[in-house]
Amino acid sequence: MNHLTGVDAVLNAASASTPVPSNIDSTWVLITSFSALLTILGFAFISSGAVRYKSVQSAVITVLLGAVITILFFWLLGYGFAFGDDKGNKFIGLSRFAGAGYGVDASRDDYTNLIFQSVGAIIVSSLFGLGTLERSRFFSVSVCLAVISGFLYPTALHWIQPTGWLSKFGFIDFAGSSYIHFFGGVTALVVSIFLKERRDQAGNVHPGIFPHHSPINIGYGSIILSVATLIFINGANQEGKSDKYEQGLIAVNTLIAATFSALTSFIAQYLKTHKTSLIAIARGSVAGIVAISAIANDVRIWESALTGTLAGLVYIVLILVIKRSHVDDPAYTLATHLGPGLLGTLLVGVLTLSNGFVTGHGFKQFGLQLVGVLAFLGWGLLIALFVIPLKGTGVFKINPFQESKGIDTSYAEGEAIQFIDEQPEPTLLSSIPKKGIFQ
Repeated sequence: MNHLTGVDAVLNAASASTPVPSNIDSTWVLITSFSALLTILGFAFISSGAVRYKSVQSAVITVLLGAVITILFFWLLGYGFAFGDDKGNKFIGLSRFAGAGYGVDASRDDYTNLIFQSVGAIIVSSLFGLGTLERSRFFSVSVCLAVISGFLYPTALHWIQPTGWLSKFGFIDFAGSSYIHFFGGVTALVVSIFLKERRDQAGNVHPGIFPHHSPINIGYGSIILSVATLIFINGANQEGKSDKYEQGLIAVNTLIAATFSALTSFIAQYLKTHKTSLIAIARGSVAGIVAISAIANDVRIWESALTGTLAGLVYIVLILVIKRSHVDDPAYTLATHLGPGLLGTLLVGVLTLSNGFVTGHGFKQFGLQLVGVLAFLGWGLLIALFVIPLKGTGVFKINPFQESKGIDTSYAEGEAIQFIDEQPEPTLLSSIPKKGIFQ
């Protein structure tokens, strides 16, 4: 069984002493990698639909700018921290920076691996970006994304490599429920808390979440994201056609989990509101794929159905919790990625054929998964060390005047959507002129 995180992966993630795969299918990995880059388009649609119409352009810029910065810093520093030789420290790689020392042989292809792993980094960065929508300046978001893609995420990624301390410890995650979705969700939660709620047209802080500008965009984006993430998970089987059984098993498990999660969230939302919800079925499908990511290669099909059902319920419960909290999460990032990511990580110790207590392997693996969850939680919280000073010096959050006017008008080239009968919004603090990026 191949592990997601690189061409140096082990055949059995539960045992760090097993040999690395000798049959890397680079064509398969490249095809799945380039196809999975559609996650950028998916996140762009989701962000544009989750915000108010006066912030659509800035929301898409956040996602696209984040992808560009992520690829740059992951190539420059991140790949080395994730896949470089750690000299025995088991914590962080210390070589292969900026393409230096890349190589290709039977069990290693750094060039192909860089493309594939960049997708995971883009997902993490996009999750952080979704947590900043309508409240932040591009400069400060860019600084945080450089830190995440260049250091924080790659370090976490190294931990689950064969030489990483979590892998040695026995932690297992096939395709990123923990180190991609849960970790990315934690960073989104941190920045959402510090940026606080968005303001309404009168300048008052909203205790809840604003209505989504375009549910149809969220639906389109979630469909694209579901397909792209499904492809990404299948690319984690880096032997490709050389291991047709696992190649097919992963695809079926992922599809079944997405299906059951979408149905569960759709039905649960209908039972609660007596109305059908496009967002519930669309985002619910993503939640199922997030949850199955950790175990897609090591569960039976009925277990993937159960995983999807649980993911759909987690999504609905977290939506209810978020709406009653002071966390402003426009794109439901926490309900779609953080919660299901946590679920999938823990289910490794519950359902998997190799290590689950349901299949007779005791509770040891569940305990190991808990340790991994705590490690990624603590590491994700470190983004606060960069958010706090940026916010404290006034360069992170836009001021009330700009927020009332709209980020598109204040920082972009104007609103992306214009209405024929549009009337200017009430001016807040109209005596305050537009300020620069650092003010």
